[in-house]
Amino acid sequence: SAPPAPPTGDGMMEACVSPRDMLEAEDLPPLLLPPPGQSPRQPPQLPRSVTQPLADLEARRVSSFQPPPTQSFVSTPRRWHSFDGSAECSVGRARGAIYGSTLRPWRLRQASQKQVRGIFELYNWYEEMGGQPPPYVMAFVNSRSGNQKVSGAIKNQLLSLLNAQFHDTGGGKINLRGEVCELSDVITNPTHVRDAIKATAGAIRGRFLRFLVCGGDGTVTWVLQELEACKNENPDLFPETKVDPPIGIVPAGTGNDLARSLGWGPKLRYVADLVNYVQWTLAADCVPLDQWKVTLRFNSAQTTLPNAFTAVSDHPSTTSSSRTEIFAYEGYFQNYFSVGMDAAVTFGVERARSRCCGRCCFNMGFGKLCYGFQAYRTKCCLCCCAPTVSIRDGQARVISPGGGRPEVVDVGEMRQLTLLNINSYGSGRVPFSQWELPGVSPADGRLEMFTLRNAAQFACMMGPERCLPEVLARPAEVSFDLLGGEYFQIDGESWYVPVGCHVEVRRNRQVWMLRPPTCPIGIWRGRQVPGFWQGGSENRSMMRTSANTPKIPRPSGTASSSA
Repeated sequence: SAPPAPPTGDGMMEACVSPRDMLEAEDLPPLLLPPPGQSPRQPPQLPRSVTQPLADLEARRVSSFQPPPTQSFVSTPRRWHSFDGSAECSVGRARGAIYGSTLRPWRLRQASQKQVRGIFELYNWYEEMGGQPPPYVMAFVNSRSGNQKVSGAIKNQLLSLLNAQFHDTGGGKINLRGEVCELSDVITNPTHVRDAIKATAGAIRGRFLRFLVCGGDGTVTWVLQELEACKNENPDLFPETKVDPPIGIVPAGTGNDLARSLGWGPKLRYVADLVNYVQWTLAADCVPLDQWKVTLRFNSAQTTLPNAFTAVSDHPSTTSSSRTEIFAYEGYFQNYFSVGMDAAVTFGVERARSRCCGRCCFNMGFGKLCYGFQAYRTKCCLCCCAPTVSIRDGQARVISPGGGRPEVVDVGEMRQLTLLNINSYGSGRVPFSQWELPGVSPADGRLEMFTLRNAAQFACMMGPERCLPEVLARPAEVSFDLLGGEYFQIDGESWYVPVGCHVEVRRNRQVWMLRPPTCPIGIWRGRQVPGFWQGGSENRSMMRTSANTPKIPRPSGTASSSA
């Protein structure tokens, strides 16, 4: 119905009266009519500040008699960045540290009752209608590392959302929505994460399990490795016929390339937005992703490798010809592996952020200036007379997905060699042309290999995405020899090795991730679209029966989700 017209007449009410006083006024004089034979006088025009609250009040009154939607999704934040800058040491990065910059009080506020209404409606719907119970959500967060004010607020919000109970249909069995696993407990108990996964998987038999990782790409890799270790130690809890628990991401790292590609967004803007991430975890689609293994072989033991690399115990200790002792180390990645220019810049930036000057530079919003200075300091901005990657004979050996004999790819003199698995690199850049991008897939058992010849090509790729590099090969395995010390990077984590080594990259296994529902849509930007993860659509019927995409009720008047 149309909103009521404002009262008119002499001496009725002035425009300075607030809308609340107008609604509560009870002693309004009667409407004054003009004398016979005279035209009625036009009522005074009240300002919009008075009439609009009346219209809003009437609209709310009418809508209050309509049935509420089955589920209310929280709107996604409009701004993209938050919690930027500050140091991340190797220990903090390995423990899932969360850092913050300019902290404002309203960013750390917990969600209100109105915001969490959608989650309550979902569980109330299950209690009334029955069916498959919602998945059990196991969140991973480190509240004792990095910026403890931010990480503590994140943990408290997750506890309030997950540590709640609901009943089966008819008020029978009492169930728990989920739990929060504290990652910092690995300092006292190195097997804390896998022990927590084992206890949870054994306690919720009959319900589906989903993970929600608060952190960056390195934290996701760490949780995946702990899950694999738990599977190997407890094969009865995770049989071969059952798909592994899929993983969702709360982007609280530095680059968050995997979260950007999947649609979880580039950064967590407000702590209250965790309500949205929990809802996405319950309603997300399961999509496959290839995990890759990097093996570095040296002639001597190395102490400069990051914590993500471990010594290989089952590798042969000597070669058959010269009997030279070989030291091998293995690490894993899902996004990209790079050698050369970009790793050198990232390594310098991470060292600068661990000092007071670099930390202040990032806190004031001059992070790009720090990257530019490190590029100049490491001679990456030179287009000539600059050091190139010391790859033997300028050649790399690759093997196609079908197997067969290795093929030699001539990479020549270049400043950077990159192996990419997804459509996001360097905090959201897409280094593929519009013709190459349709052939890229995160679960096809292949990597996209490209090189950068100089700093100008690197700047064009990282800036306006012009003059993009050409994909040299799409191999299933890659190996090459480095003659001297080089900078390395895996999923945004960089390090320097002062001696040459043999590098080998091959596919390790397939893992399962969660892609936010496409309606309401997740957070995708530019050429990163949900259709890139079409493998989830092809396997959706299988996942509903084996690993679990429950049929979540949608808001009224909303179209169904599609890839």
